[in-house]
Amino acid sequence: MNDLRYNFTRLFDGRTGLDTLSKTTAKIGLILFLLTMLTHSNIVYVLALIFAAYTAWRVLSRNYQKRYSENQKFLSMTSGIRRRYNTFAFDVRNCITKARQRKSYVVFKCPNCKQKHRAPRGRGKIQVKCRNCRTLFIKKV
Repeated sequence: MNDLRYNFTRLFDGRTGLDTLSKTTAKIGLILFLLTMLTHSNIVYVLALIFAAYTAWRVLSRNYQKRYSENQKFLSMTSGIRRRYNTFAFDVRNCITKARQRKSYVVFKCPNCKQKHRAPRGRGKIQVKCRNCRTLFIKKV
């Protein structure tokens, strides 16, 4: 078992490994492989093999400077797309979190400063002190 671990360590010693460009090409290759299963197209299959081979070549490459510069160029070219995707993904996660919290908590605003507060459901009438303006008010939750 240790010999196998040692051999894998020696194989990947000095290699560039996975970076963003390699992960992207691997994902594209996987999508093309799945598309091949649906369409049975030889062209899509060859494209999937090309993407898989390119990913393996990038991961196992020892030319670290060249792969690093390729990855930096890819990151600069796709920065706008990645920023929009991350913003969209954050908005979706935020909506899901809010929807989950509505099941367990009541969200309400302070009558004085409109600061949002939340309290666990099912507590009845509670006295709330606003953290922002220190106003005391009673709320049924």
